[in-house]
Formats: sequence, structure tokens, C-alpha cells
Amino acid sequence: MTGSPGAGASASGDRAAAAGTNHGIISTGDGATFDQRTVHLPAAALRAPAEVEAPGALTNLPAPPSPVFVDRQTDMAELRAALNDELPATPSVVHGLGGVGKSTFALHFAHHHRDRYNPVWWIPAETPSSITAALAGLTARINPYANLAATSGAENAAWALNWLQTHEGWLLVFDNATSPRDLEAVIGPLGSGRHLITSRRSTGWRRLARPRGLETLPADAATELLVRLIGDQDDGDGSSGPGGSGGVAGSGGPGGSGGSLLERIATELGHLPLALEQAAAYIEYTAITPAVYLERLRDHPARMFAASVAGASEAAGEDDNHRTVARIWQLSVQAITAESPLAGEILRTFAWFSSEPVPRELAHALHDDPFVVDDALALLHTYSMITLTPRAFSLHGLVRAVARTPDPVDPNRAAESIAEARERSVRVMWRSLPGDPVFDVTGWGRWRELLPHIHALLALLDPAQDTRATADIAFLASGFLQGEGQPDQAVAYGRRAVDAFVRVSGPDDPTTMAARSFLASALRAAGDLESALPLHLSNVEHSVRVLGPDHPDTLVARGNLAYLYDLTGETARALELNRHNLGDYERTLGPDHPHTLNARANLASSYRAAGDVPRAVALHERSLAEYERHFGPDHPETFTVRSNLACTLELADDLDRAVALHARVLADRERVLGPHHPHVALARRLLAAAQRAQPR
Repeated sequence: MTGSPGAGASASGDRAAAAGTNHGIISTGDGATFDQRTVHLPAAALRAPAEVEAPGALTNLPAPPSPVFVDRQTDMAELRAALNDELPATPSVVHGLGGVGKSTFALHFAHHHRDRYNPVWWIPAETPSSITAALAGLTARINPYANLAATSGAENAAWALNWLQTHEGWLLVFDNATSPRDLEAVIGPLGSGRHLITSRRSTGWRRLARPRGLETLPADAATELLVRLIGDQDDGDGSSGPGGSGGVAGSGGPGGSGGSLLERIATELGHLPLALEQAAAYIEYTAITPAVYLERLRDHPARMFAASVAGASEAAGEDDNHRTVARIWQLSVQAITAESPLAGEILRTFAWFSSEPVPRELAHALHDDPFVVDDALALLHTYSMITLTPRAFSLHGLVRAVARTPDPVDPNRAAESIAEARERSVRVMWRSLPGDPVFDVTGWGRWRELLPHIHALLALLDPAQDTRATADIAFLASGFLQGEGQPDQAVAYGRRAVDAFVRVSGPDDPTTMAARSFLASALRAAGDLESALPLHLSNVEHSVRVLGPDHPDTLVARGNLAYLYDLTGETARALELNRHNLGDYERTLGPDHPHTLNARANLASSYRAAGDVPRAVALHERSLAEYERHFGPDHPETFTVRSNLACTLELADDLDRAVALHARVLADRERVLGPHHPHVALARRLLAAAQRAQPR
């Protein structure tokens, strides 16, 4: 090429290009078969990036994967405020669980603000090469001649970065970024525009961007999404979706309207947008009712995850399944387990627990090295597979469902791996249980933390396959639930424990008899005295025959029977048994043993029931002093003894003292047990009754 800069440049010969200024190599063809020619480029084509203006309304935004977009107004407003007009603006990274709708959210945001930014450029950010290709595409749209002059995509990308450095008012959306390092070299030098990033990674962004977590949809928005995607649906039982007689979200409970049915589907799918979209596509594709879909999802989760793939892909005209939650999570888990096999174990093990926070120390039961466990938890959190705090971690409901569902095509969900994880979850729970659920107050806080996970675990396990460990869990949980004022659940777990212990250990095993005693007490607390009586009688007979008349468990069984006799009005029988029991406890365990103290308190209550109020008052006063000394003044059992004394003082017409004691019990129970505990409500009723009995 010859000539000087400007329009007067001329080509030096055949197959030469003439241009005012050349910022790169110009290729005109290859070899002898190419027609000999001269290419003339205008001088303006090779201007510096700072001198080039972008065409108006320049964008490459794809259409959102779903035309229906609900909720997210607050998230949109917060992101809009973060990407304000001040420069330099800190990039924002929207992170969250795969399928939560990060890309959809970013697409709707970008489309909504197309008139505010120019260009608005969508950059697939899974790999450095995909970022380079997208930036090269931006160069081709802003200055096609610069694109022709470049020798590689990297040169085109470099031109785009130079252009972005010298212009303002643009928005780059980096979608599905896998590593902050891939973006540092791109975003670092660019301070004159706006950056929005989506990623499954929740950590590692501190130096680069401000993380913004995107949660699953609220319950009402999730239901609305299904309503808008599915439309009017007739379930074949008189219920329907919008436009039918049943109404929409919030209109009734199970078995009610189509709206409530869609709520249940949304709940089953964890309010995850992608899963909801798949469900709607499958229902439309197969022409089944929402009720049938929900039934199949619950009964055949593995098949429905796979079936939803086919339905969603077909309905969308797709021939792959890359947008299914199972596929998204499979890729994430493969990357996670390649780095930390323990992370996969944690995911599969705690999939059998609840979505409530799990104390972190339970994960440490899976490995001896705390650093390895912490790294595994951090890795799961980084990929948004768990939510991690300094004290606990939690799994989304649908992550739990997928992680515990066998899938022959997923190496991390092979049937044997799922079975091992199920057994491991039982061992972890069993080893994590606190001490005596009735008397050890120090363990009650942990019991309350574990209870949601006990409920979830036992609900997922087949009672016919209960082991000694699962029976122990049900047995001890039954005892704690009685103290928590939940007798119906205590009865259910008590029955399950007895059935399991009889099958595993035999009817005369001491643990079986202890479980039978807990069940009888739970039935009594639930008000089913008719069922409790034969069980209490059987417990006494079994204990005397197997353990002997002086065994502590025999005395406990006899004391429980006496208490039941008090409730059924057989006060003479109750008094006789309690006298006998107290003497046996004092003889075998000593006068200050906790069982002896309990027997003495029970005898005091029997005296009160029999009408011997003076003796009952004296014995209750002694019991209260002993409980305060042995258990402490703030032990819930001490509160019960104090409450019994207050009730007995009412019968003795010592109302002022009774009211004072009831008031103290109420205040103490509110402080120690919390304002909503059933024993607090009982204390409030007893205080009100005593106050009404006081003379005016």
C-alpha cells in the first residue's frame, strides 16, 4: 500500500488494499483462485475507537426464555439504584441457585432499560473465549471495518475494550459467569459504563462487584406464575384455575380449588421459577391436569424430573434438556465433587433433613478434619447449592428432593450412593441428639433446632425399615414433644418407636419397655386415657416380670400408672401406688435421687386429689424446696412443682399466696420457655382462675 493518510491513498498493485490509515492487517483472499482485485476502504473506516460513535439503540439482547415475568419489583428497584448515574459505578453480580431465574431477571432488566443505555450488550460469560467472542461481536456492530481489519477475535475484542474505555452510557451484561478471574481483566479497566453479572457463584466477587442474592419467588408470586403459564385448568373434580369456580391463589386448603392446587405444586417445586416453567410446559404438552401432575411428582419424582425435561423441551421447540434443574445441578455437583468429594456427601446426606438451618457441627460428623469440612461447605455455598452462615447451613427444598432421588445417568445420584446417604443421615442425627429429653434442660435448645430435621427424616423413611437408630430417634423425640405440649405428634412417634423396637429388639427388651412407657404417657397427655390405661398396666406387668419389682424402670411404670389413676378419679388406687413407690425409691435409690423427688411430688398430688389438703400442702412445700435445690429455681420441672403447690394452696383457701406463686410461674415460664409455649398458656389460665377466686 502506498500514499499518505487521507482520501488520496492509492493501491500499489493488484490484490492490494488502499486505505487512509491501517490499524491492522487487511486480508483480501487466498491464493490463485481468488480474482485479482483492489479493495478500497474509506479513511473513516480506520478511525481510532474514541472517534467512533455507536449506532443508536444498539443491542444484541436475546428474548427472555419465558414471556411471563412475575414479582421481582423490589430486586429491580434495588438494582436500578445500584446502577445509578454516578461514575464509577460498582458492578453488580446477581447470584443464586441454578434455576432461580438470574438470567431471566437480567434480561428483563436490560430490556426494560434499553432506552437508558447504549449499547446494551449481552455477553455469555461461561468461558474466556465466549467473552472474547461477544466483545468481538460488539466491534463488528460498532465498526464493521475495524472487524475486517483485525486478524483475530482477540484483536476485535481489544478494539471493543478500547471503545468502551472511551465512551459512556453503555451496559454490559455478563451472563452465567463461572469465575471472577475471567472478568477481572475485562471489567477492571472499564470505569465509564455499567456492568451486570449473573453467576451461580456467591463468593469471590469482593474486589470486583457487589453481590446481590436472588431468592426463589414468594409463594403468591410462584402461584401467579403457574396461573399465567397454565391458564384455565379443569381438574376433573369441579375445581379449576382462573376463570373457574374455584378462583386462584389462596382460595382454600388441600383438595380445594385449582388455585390452592397450584399453590401446592408451587410449594412442592420450592417456588423455583425454572421448575415451575417446566411443570407448566409438561402439563401443557401432556394435557394432564395439575392434580395428576402433583400426584405423579410426589409418587415418582425421578421419572417426573425426566418427564418434565421432555415436555418442556418439546413445548419450547427445543431438542436438548440443558435448561432443566436436574441438568443444571448435575453439572454444578460434578464440578463440586471433582474438587471436594466430601461436598457431594454433605449434599446427599442432608438432603434427608429439612430446609430449616442445620447446625454446622452436624456436617463435621462426616469428617475428622474441620478444615476439610469448612472448605466443602464453602464450596457448596460458592455454587449456591446451600446457604451458609457462621452457625448453620440450609438446602433448598427442591435441591433436597433431587439430591435424594436416584438417577442412573447421574453418577452422583446412583442408587447405592443414595442408600448410603440415607443411612448416613440417620447416623448423623442419632449421634447429634442431646441427653435426657425430659429432664436435661441444657439440651432443649438443641432439641428445638433438630426437631424440624427429625420430622423431615422420619417422614422420608419407611417405618417398616426402621433400624435401632431410627427407633431411638422416634423414641427420644416422643419424650421431648410431650414436654413441648405436642401430644399428638408424641403419640405418633411413640407408636413408631414401640413397633420398631418390638421388631428389632423384641417385646421384653428394656428399651422396648421404656418406649412403651413413653407411648402410654403420650396417650395420657393427649387425653386418650382409655388407650393409655391398658398400656400402663402392661408396662407394669412386663417390668415386674422382666426387670424385677425394685428396678427403677419398674418403679417409673408404677408411678405412671398411679398418675393415670389420679386422672381417672381412682384416687385410692393412685394413693396406694404412690406411697408404695416412694418407699421403694427411698430404699433403693436414696431420699435425694431425682426419681425419689419425683415420687414424693406425685404422692403430694395424690393427697390433694384425695382431699387431704394439709398433708398435700406440706409435701408440696418439701418437694418445691428439694426441686429448687437439686434442679435449680429455673428448671421447668421446678415450675411444675411450684404450680402444683399454688393449686393446692387455692384448695386451702390461701389465695394470696396462691396468686403470688401462679404469677411467678407465669413470669418464669414466659422467660424460660417463651411466650408461645403451651405451659405458658396453662400458667396464664391458672393465674386468672386464682385471681377470680380472690375476695374483692
